[in-house]
Amino acid sequence: MIKCIVCDLDGTLIKHDDTIEKETFQKLKYYIDQGIEFIIATGRDINMVIDLLDQYQLECDLILNNGTQYRNREGTINEIYPMDNDSFIKIANTLHQYGYLLAIHTNQGKFSLVDEDEFWDYHMKLLLKSFQYGSKKELPHKTFTTREGYLRDFHYASSPYEIVEKGIQVLKIDARHLDVHSIQGVKEKLDIPFLEISSSFGDNIEITTNRLNKGSMLEKVIKKKKYQRDEIAVFGDGLNDVGMLEKFSYSFAPYNADQYAKKAAAYQLHLTNEDGAVKEGIEILEKLNLL
Repeated sequence: MIKCIVCDLDGTLIKHDDTIEKETFQKLKYYIDQGIEFIIATGRDINMVIDLLDQYQLECDLILNNGTQYRNREGTINEIYPMDNDSFIKIANTLHQYGYLLAIHTNQGKFSLVDEDEFWDYHMKLLLKSFQYGSKKELPHKTFTTREGYLRDFHYASSPYEIVEKGIQVLKIDARHLDVHSIQGVKEKLDIPFLEISSSFGDNIEITTNRLNKGSMLEKVIKKKKYQRDEIAVFGDGLNDVGMLEKFSYSFAPYNADQYAKKAAAYQLHLTNEDGAVKEGIEILEKLNLL
């Protein structure tokens, strides 16, 4: 029987506007109320999850920053696995020199090597380009698209050295770029020890320590909770979910998932995150008499 449901957020559980499809949430809430544990496993940091937890009144454990942090909302449980400092300095300097916008997620908030106004202006340009919206007014209202949400606990650092010298522990780097043609050759410069690149090269890169990912962190968590592998249901859609999906028998990838996530998952769903893929997966578990 399933005792724990683990869900990625973006592209899996939540829609483009950071809401959960209505019937999916009703189904999920029913099983949470029945005593099934729910865990979020996401690339986001805590400040990018708070609004969702508030909106749906979720009290659950969180695997954050692509598996380099495990905590509860209050922070009374908080295990972190930071990057090697020398590796962080080297990759941050390289990406900054190539003009990437760096969001450096740490145990003390989000840092960047540009000030708040420059960071926000670049972030908005990236949003408008990525989603092909004509103006800011067309962007969905969510944490990622509002200044007060995305810049929550934001700090400026003059260099990566400053972050390290202050004893701040780096958990993840999000690196994004407006012009993919101007960053040719960066891939060869990122062969740095002790780091894991969990997104495709190009205009969007995610970097963490290679010690932990979502899958290996989830293994640690279920061992502590004394769950068996066949008591876990896992949902994910991206490259950073492959480590989870391939380790568990009841793993599900939405229709919109990355090809590698689909290959790693035991079940390929017919619905997208927008339509209620997690609900479809739960219904499969019901038919298997596992819920």
